[in-house]
Amino acid sequence: MRIHRVRLTNYRGVSDCTVEFPDNGVTVVEGDNEVGKTSIAEAVNLILSELDSSGKQRVKAIRPVHRDVGPEVEVEISSGQYRFTYSKRWYRDKETKLEVTAPAREQLTGRQAHDRVEGILEDTLDRALWKALAVVQGAKLGQPELSGTGSLARALDTAAGGGAASTDDDLWERICDERLKYWTPGGGENKERKTLAENVAKAKTKHDELRDRLQAIDEDANKLDRLVAGKPALLDHHTEAEQNEADLSEQWDKIESLRSQVDLLTASSEAAEAKQNEAVNKDSARKERLDEVAALRKHFDDLKDELEQAAPALASAEERNQETEAALSRVKADCDIARVALDRARNDRDYYRNLIEKAQLSERHERVISAREGLKAAEQILDSAQVDDDLVDEIEQATLKVAGAEAALSASAAVVETTAISALRVEIDGEVVNLAARDSLQTPVTDDWQLRVPDVVQVRVEAASRSSQLSAELQSAKEHRDRLCAKGGVANLAEARQKSDERKEAERSKKSALVIIKQDLRDLTVEDLDQKVDGLTRRIAAYSEDRGAEPPLPGDFETAKKVVSEAQKTLDVCEKKLERCQQEDSLAREARNEAQRNDAVNLEKLKNAESALAQANEKLEEDRRTQPDNALAEALAFAQSKSREATDALKQAKENLQAQDPDTIKTKRDNVRDVVTRAVEALKDNQQRQFELRGRLDAQGQSGLHTQLNEATSDYEHLFSDKQRTDARAEAAKFLYETFDEHRQSAHKRYIEPFKDQIESLGRIVFGATFEVELDTDLRVTRRTLDGVTLDTEQLSVGAREQIAVICRLACAAIVSPNGGGAPVMIDDALGWSDPQRLKAMGAAIAAAGKHCQVIVLTCTPGRYAQVGNAKVVHLPT
Repeated sequence: MRIHRVRLTNYRGVSDCTVEFPDNGVTVVEGDNEVGKTSIAEAVNLILSELDSSGKQRVKAIRPVHRDVGPEVEVEISSGQYRFTYSKRWYRDKETKLEVTAPAREQLTGRQAHDRVEGILEDTLDRALWKALAVVQGAKLGQPELSGTGSLARALDTAAGGGAASTDDDLWERICDERLKYWTPGGGENKERKTLAENVAKAKTKHDELRDRLQAIDEDANKLDRLVAGKPALLDHHTEAEQNEADLSEQWDKIESLRSQVDLLTASSEAAEAKQNEAVNKDSARKERLDEVAALRKHFDDLKDELEQAAPALASAEERNQETEAALSRVKADCDIARVALDRARNDRDYYRNLIEKAQLSERHERVISAREGLKAAEQILDSAQVDDDLVDEIEQATLKVAGAEAALSASAAVVETTAISALRVEIDGEVVNLAARDSLQTPVTDDWQLRVPDVVQVRVEAASRSSQLSAELQSAKEHRDRLCAKGGVANLAEARQKSDERKEAERSKKSALVIIKQDLRDLTVEDLDQKVDGLTRRIAAYSEDRGAEPPLPGDFETAKKVVSEAQKTLDVCEKKLERCQQEDSLAREARNEAQRNDAVNLEKLKNAESALAQANEKLEEDRRTQPDNALAEALAFAQSKSREATDALKQAKENLQAQDPDTIKTKRDNVRDVVTRAVEALKDNQQRQFELRGRLDAQGQSGLHTQLNEATSDYEHLFSDKQRTDARAEAAKFLYETFDEHRQSAHKRYIEPFKDQIESLGRIVFGATFEVELDTDLRVTRRTLDGVTLDTEQLSVGAREQIAVICRLACAAIVSPNGGGAPVMIDDALGWSDPQRLKAMGAAIAAAGKHCQVIVLTCTPGRYAQVGNAKVVHLPT
């Protein structure tokens, strides 16, 4: 079996998702949680098992919660000789569709489609293998159940070269019975041995408990002695720590005093600095005011000079503008004359165009009128036609049936031959017939028949029942043919064919007429064509009357077009000249306006500069009246002196504080406080532990424990001796069983050897060259050997057990899957317990197996399978 494509629509949280898979090789489907990755595996199982009408919880669970629509799944699968596309929709608008494309095409729907797929898979798929090779997300990843997979058994038998042998006789049964006296069927100790082992264990436990109790009492007494001896040292340590804390606290108080002095001097320094900044700002503002007055006076003088220099340029721009306006007026007049000539030439050209259009429309009008007449005649024939192809076919079949009935009747009827000895007159079935001497008459008898010679003889012949039946069938066929002919209004088949041909010819004529009418009318009607022809006739006549003789009318349409072209060229030359003149005039006008604007702007700037200069002088005088320049300089020098004094005092105070090393003193003080706390806690703990040990010693005591221990030792040794004897017999039975079983399993070993070889081949890629496995009769790996160390699979780490479980599935698929057989290996987010090195090796193993089978890996952790070198990677959208 191979999965080629899976599509999910409205499936849980998936709106629409399609994934395609190659026939062989590894496909890694990567996607975040809840984007449809795990749903792919679930959907394939669901579509192959559940009807579209199923109300099971697993079907309800796939409905999208955010929309009221039905979940859909479509898969394309090959299984055996079959290839098919299979889709289902549940819940809303339920639907099942199947399209089989090989070996023969089939299309089925509903329950028939479901049952057909069930039948195909029943014939071609080993369902136990399909289930065994799938790894479901969230389920415990154990080894696959392969003992019931018939396809694997057949493949292994083929690989081993034939059937496996086994032995079974009475001796084996007796060996098994003896083994069961001591062992369970699974190889564990039986109930009696377990009970004996439990009694031994209980006796040993009691012995060990009594021994441990005596040892515990001795240990508690020793602990109490050590605690009492250590208490004086703890007291001395506590006293020393308290004294250190007092000394460091005194030093910290001195540091706090120095820190307060630094804070006061910092405030004084900041106040002096603020006054200094205020004085500096006032001095800077006075200097800026003086600079502003000087800059405004210079700007005023510059604007005055600029205005005087711009006067000649303004006069020149006004003169140039007058010249361009005059030239523009002359060119405009020339363009008007050229436009009149062009309009007249275009009207002459349109006159000839109207003549041509009138002739074309007249021809179309005539064709439409003729086609409408033909259409009318064809529709009359079609309206009266009663014979179509279907009726002709029916009449032909009825005629053939009549001919066949006549032939059958003629072949089965008896023939009566009448020969006249002498001339006579006879009546045959009431019809008078004159026969000359020696004339003969042959008459088929298909019904009751009568011959009569008046006054001489009368002969009556009855037809056979078969002839009567055939005669009735002939009559029925004739009546059916006649009814069909009457329905078409014809006498026979030939006339029906003629009428049918006439109808077909009328249909062709109608179709041709409609095409002509559509082509010639286009989006017009016949009345529209009439109106257009009349309108063109009137316009042509009116233009001929209104146009003057000069200049003369061109001789034809082509000459008129040439005149239009020449007039257009003349106008184009004139308009280009006009454009240049307009540009020159526009530039001259802009230059004049620009010069005028600049002159006005400069005048306004000069006024503004004069006003700004006056205002600046006024503000400067006002500031000097408030505080003269020399007073401002004296205030600045005084503030700067005070700021330097405050800064020096603060610097000295900070140096005094830093000399005391406050950070070190604080660290030592905090630490010694923690030391005092720990010393107090240590004293409390010593006292508490002494109290507990004394209480435990008083409660337990030592009375009777030695006697109880001696009795427990004797019981344990007696039971242990019994167990040794029983175990020896059990081991002997086990040895006999295993020795005999070894010979029985030799044939089976050859049977499972190909599977073991395949597992070890893939396993060595992951675990190394020394990797070996042991398989039980159910084809499960029971033990693993690596670097000479053999362990049961239960003793392996979770990651190693996962890796072996995946390798077993890959090995199975590789054996049964060549040429499209078997089933795909589907792994949903496995190998989560594997370390990076093993993951890398597992990637190589998966890639190696993928060369022989189809492997589908679903994961939300892309890096986990990055080492599968030949994998096709599909990224699901988020």
